[in-house]
Amino acid sequence: MGSVSTTFSTLPSGVQVQPTPFRIDVSDSDLSQFRSLIQQAVIPPEQFYNKHANPATGKFGITRDWLIHARDYWLNTYDWRAQESFINSFPQYTQTVVGPTSGQTFNLHFAALFSLRKDAIPVIFMHGWPGSFLEFVPMLDILRSRYTPETLPYHIVVPSIPDYGYSTRPNDSALQELTTEFAAEAMNELMLSLGFGSTGYVAQGGDVGYALARAMANNHPACKASHLNMFMFTPEQFAACKEEPLTEREERLMSGTNAWIKQGSAYAYEHGTRPATIALTLSTNPVAMLAWMGEKFIEWSDNLHNNPLSLEKILDGVSLYWFSGCFPRTMWSYRSLVPEIGATAVVQESKSVQKPFGYSAFPVEIGTLPKTWGKKLFGERLAYYKEHEVGGHFAALQEPENFLDDMEEFLQFIAPKVGLTKGKSA
Repeated sequence: MGSVSTTFSTLPSGVQVQPTPFRIDVSDSDLSQFRSLIQQAVIPPEQFYNKHANPATGKFGITRDWLIHARDYWLNTYDWRAQESFINSFPQYTQTVVGPTSGQTFNLHFAALFSLRKDAIPVIFMHGWPGSFLEFVPMLDILRSRYTPETLPYHIVVPSIPDYGYSTRPNDSALQELTTEFAAEAMNELMLSLGFGSTGYVAQGGDVGYALARAMANNHPACKASHLNMFMFTPEQFAACKEEPLTEREERLMSGTNAWIKQGSAYAYEHGTRPATIALTLSTNPVAMLAWMGEKFIEWSDNLHNNPLSLEKILDGVSLYWFSGCFPRTMWSYRSLVPEIGATAVVQESKSVQKPFGYSAFPVEIGTLPKTWGKKLFGERLAYYKEHEVGGHFAALQEPENFLDDMEEFLQFIAPKVGLTKGKSA
């Protein structure tokens, strides 16, 4: 589906299956229909809740004024073609894999920066909802400025996780329900197809990506270590930790999680229990989708310590969901993680697998791991921990420099411990 950017696009020498070059290319007719739907969107009149809402704090949701401004900006100022061109300046591919356990077929889309170094460390970065692979584009931009293909110490793989964005399941597979374990298996198969089964790789994730990274570390030998920027406790883990005193700073970190559980998780139960209804409703108009997703982009970003996430970045994310048609497909992650009211979105830890992991704690997060509790639960397995003064749930998007610095520190520390030692350039 088009040519691929040539810089950082030389495939690793051990690649098992050649991926297909890919470019995003929204048709003029789809773009025209998109703009027409935005123009035709009906925004209800002002009333108490939409006048007094505050999306930054979660009070009532988004305001009518914000939605009108965002709709007008989307229609009259926003330039999808410019964003499309920028995205396509990075190498992108699709790869077809079949899950050995699930038997399902996955057509996986991913962006990548491949190194020419023989000792480059493979790393997969995984997003969640309402995010996309676009969360990591600022990081990719920094990396290609910081390194050349000859000096890049990593093979960077940034997929649209299964059924998100341009990653799809064809034919009969699309009519089967997807689970976290099957999605993680597909992500592992992607890395194996690129030749990283023999070398091993590191998995990074937040939100749904956190669950995938943990499942990959638990279940797949090629995943040697993981790095997370979100965490949710199992009931057993929470019970083991709740009497352990936290520092004042850690209490503040946990306050975001507690607020999300009490007042911010209704959307998750809607996704998990009524996925058909919410998907059919929001797929009728881009402005409806923007209201639902935009609220989360605002609320889960750091609006206190730093500049809020820009409207441009929010519109980029929602536009990608609309053009790829992925919103209904993404509901699997909530069916899988929130199957019923009262369930907790967690990954059960494998007691037989003792792989190390790192954690980056950003202050505005819906699920976090205080260091005190992390050390109690995992001991030396929690091999790296970094606290930040700024940043939120979309850390790679809002704080790409800090996020990337953490990853480079973690990889430098963990690589020799798990057999991924960096050496000299090839």
